[in-house]
Amino acid sequence: MNTHRAIIEVGPGAIRRLCCRTSAVADEQTSEIIAAALSAIDDRVALVGGRPIAVASLWADALRSVACTGGKGMVVLHPSWWSSLRVGVVSRAAASVSDDVLARPRSWLLKRAGGPDADTATVVEIAERMVVVGDAAVAIRRGAQSCAVADEVIAAVAGRPAGVLLIDEPSTIAGSSTLAAAIAAVAGGNGRTVVRIGAARLARLARLAVSDLDRPAKPGDDRGRPRARTLAGIGAAGIVLAAAAPAGISADRPRTVTAPTVQAVPTTFLVEGRVAVAVPADWPTQRVVAGPGSARIQVTSPSDPEVALHVTQSPVVGETLSGTAERLQQAIDAEPAGVFVDFNPSGISAGRPAVTYREVRAAHHVRWTVLLDGPVRISLGCQSRPGGEEAVRGACEQAVRSAHAVG
Repeated sequence: MNTHRAIIEVGPGAIRRLCCRTSAVADEQTSEIIAAALSAIDDRVALVGGRPIAVASLWADALRSVACTGGKGMVVLHPSWWSSLRVGVVSRAAASVSDDVLARPRSWLLKRAGGPDADTATVVEIAERMVVVGDAAVAIRRGAQSCAVADEVIAAVAGRPAGVLLIDEPSTIAGSSTLAAAIAAVAGGNGRTVVRIGAARLARLARLAVSDLDRPAKPGDDRGRPRARTLAGIGAAGIVLAAAAPAGISADRPRTVTAPTVQAVPTTFLVEGRVAVAVPADWPTQRVVAGPGSARIQVTSPSDPEVALHVTQSPVVGETLSGTAERLQQAIDAEPAGVFVDFNPSGISAGRPAVTYREVRAAHHVRWTVLLDGPVRISLGCQSRPGGEEAVRGACEQAVRSAHAVG
């Protein structure tokens, strides 16, 4: 075997070497480690065989089990919509296995299937609970009807250049082949050229890409930048005075494909638990588990630390918006007077019915929107300095319009 930089697929449903064949079959223990690493990537500790193991160590063991012996480096190929936090976990683990590590999104490899039309190609990545479309990271939840999801996907690409559509269908994601076929059929009916990329084709692309991996990245090359952020496991069990905004996918979309509205501000999809929401692409993300309010995800403006979006979500069963309003009112009544004001049990936010209220703090105010999307209660807080709501208005309205359940 020629010495080369190994290309390791990490997610969405497997951790395995793509660049060269291996005769080794993963034993039961290795398979358990790989499965645990994928499922616990957003946590610090995971249980494997009933024992707590640091997730960082788990990922290092998983990557070590698939690395090339004597290779000259490693490329970890991650879902394009993974967060910088997830990519960081994997990259640090890879660095403990190899002295030379690169992180690349799947789109970097998938676009090679577009040949000379790669620059105008649109990548569609099928994941367990959603389909992510293109560099703008439009997230579409998967439903029982593949044809309905296919219509949503084609609607998302309708306003783009008529380039080739590259459909990623990971063999480890249940139903990916059926869904890919449905998307390809609708795309073909709309005059799109389609290339479906299964496991065998992805491996061939990886072997062809090996020779290019040592090429230095050009200034402004963002192929390694994740297009969406995924954070899981923070959903609160009860009513909280903080959380994200509602969704915007119609279950009754006609099969006529229409172009979506073009967004002026570059965005990425943050996926937290069972909720996806569009946020500004250059706003850093962090977990907040201390201070007033519930555990949440905070997305902060790089130019002003008091301008931010807050996202949290909770599973609910059979809850109505009026029921949500009653519970929130009870929670607000238990807080000191003047902290939560302007409560509206039947408000409108970005054109959507919602429970709305305002949180008043010394350095900032937070306007909260709370909606229901199926079995998920989504809340989004739009934070700004007192009197400075314009600084967050655009990001806030976009988040409220886009947020939706994905599972």
